[in-house]
Amino acid sequence: MTKTKHLAVILCLSLLISFVARGNVVSNISCTQRWPWNGKVDIDFTLSNDLHYDIPVFKLGFYGQIGDGPSFPLKSVTGDVDDHTIALEGTHRVTWDAYQDLGANVDASNVKIAIVARETTIDPPYLYLNLNTYELKGSFNGPSPSDPATKRTQIWFRRVEAGTFTMGASSEDRSYFNANFNNEAVHSVTITKPFYIAVYETTEAQYHKIFSETSWESMKPMIGLDYSDIRGTNVGTNWPARGYSVDANSFLGKLRSKVGNDVIFDLPTDAQWEMACRSKGDGTFYGDLTWSDGTPYDKAGGTNVKIDNNLDNISWYKNTADRIHDVGTKAPSSLGLYDMHGNVWEWCLDWMQDNLGTQPVTDPVGPRHQGAANSLRIRRGGAYGNYPADCRAARRNPASAGSSHIDYGFRMVIVE
Repeated sequence: MTKTKHLAVILCLSLLISFVARGNVVSNISCTQRWPWNGKVDIDFTLSNDLHYDIPVFKLGFYGQIGDGPSFPLKSVTGDVDDHTIALEGTHRVTWDAYQDLGANVDASNVKIAIVARETTIDPPYLYLNLNTYELKGSFNGPSPSDPATKRTQIWFRRVEAGTFTMGASSEDRSYFNANFNNEAVHSVTITKPFYIAVYETTEAQYHKIFSETSWESMKPMIGLDYSDIRGTNVGTNWPARGYSVDANSFLGKLRSKVGNDVIFDLPTDAQWEMACRSKGDGTFYGDLTWSDGTPYDKAGGTNVKIDNNLDNISWYKNTADRIHDVGTKAPSSLGLYDMHGNVWEWCLDWMQDNLGTQPVTDPVGPRHQGAANSLRIRRGGAYGNYPADCRAARRNPASAGSSHIDYGFRMVIVE
């Protein structure tokens, strides 16, 4: 039997190459042979960095050297790696298979291992705002709906990439109601900039923490606010003429001042809301989800479907709920968004436009000015007291900007 030589001495070196001077640290590097010896070496190390809401990550390379010989890449590296990219902060472990790379007879009495890290910046799929410190950071993982902090002292956002989607109700969708809604005409919409949309509807706890620095426990959506409460009664009422400007004493004005005015929190546009809800699918509800097969439908009197099994899984709506519920208690969309259907109506930025037409549009913002025919703002998603037809992704329901109700809520976006 051939006698193999173990990796008797392993000296771990770290080499950090940073393209951006941000206080990067690679530390706590150690290498441990597995025993009984099978050629595997566990390499532990820590990556850390000072960051805002963009996430610097390290493109990692692992290299070895035997004695004074030439360096070579460690090809057989597995474990806490994803294409040799590891999220910035935290302790990580990879395992090197020395036998796989060097063979069982390798003379490995003096092996040195180097970790080469090149920093880059990528856009995280999630952002979360800490309402105790008002720091906005990125995450590769979404919030746990069972964690109350994510609905009380944090606000989580999901990234929606730029792209093109089909807005409006398909003919199949329209077959389940009587009214001919011109404002749901199918047309192509292109959104040219990515944005982040809140994972949950804004809760009472989040609202009061931001607006008055008071602690609330309620994880139900904040209700009873009109459009001007959220954006303000002066410049805040003038979207899109004044763009993303809001009044300082409004909810959004107070939030921006706490985080920093370089981060733009706002309501979603009509098109952004539907794009996020659909997850670029074209079904009646989330993604490609449509009406349940075999369910009896009542089209009489415009009441539409009274119970729908598919919708029941994702939404609180009429005949399944008699009140508003805590956010995040139904199933999410493929993007990880909750309660886009039902629970409470959600305010959007746009003035109501009765007929969206059928022509392709890019970055639509609704009518430019308030007028007699379009003095209403858009609400989306339906509420706990509405039938399924009102909870569809295409349903555009207007309301006076100065109106408030027990089933009017909102969720925010962060625009780039």
